[in-house]
Amino acid sequence: MKYCSKCKKIYTKSNPEICPACGRELISDPGSFSPVDIVTAHGFELERVCSALKEAGIPFSTREVRRDMGIQILNAAPPENCIVTVPLEQYQQAVELLIGIGAMQQAEELSDDDRQQIADDKAKNDEETSPTKGTFNKVVLIIMFIILVGITIAAADVIGRLINPSFYQ
Repeated sequence: MKYCSKCKKIYTKSNPEICPACGRELISDPGSFSPVDIVTAHGFELERVCSALKEAGIPFSTREVRRDMGIQILNAAPPENCIVTVPLEQYQQAVELLIGIGAMQQAEELSDDDRQQIADDKAKNDEETSPTKGTFNKVVLIIMFIILVGITIAAADVIGRLINPSFYQ
């Protein structure tokens, strides 16, 4: 078993030396309390997973996926996705529990080509949705919205003057 301390993932089947997701060297003997990401969920599914883990006495923590935080803050929306993390010593028990309640699928062996394709897609997606690019896009959209509101108000003013010129004197 190999463990990535950055991604908090376990690799058991192919035993790579480097994490396919982040490129960091994998640890071959992690501590029993090392955090392991087990599932990503949101809404009712997240509540169901947390309740099942709590009822089984499995310690866990949740953290929000760091995408579109600005939109969540502006809308005061609940987090779209949360990652559920369990200690390594409880990992197998948690996997069996979540497969049992249908919150996880049983893992299937992926070929090296499939793993490479997944890693390439993830890297491409991370480049496309970098925090700087996302923030820049949000600022541009806000400026465009302000300009659109200004044009709408100016147009309404011009139309109002055409309809009733004495009202604006």
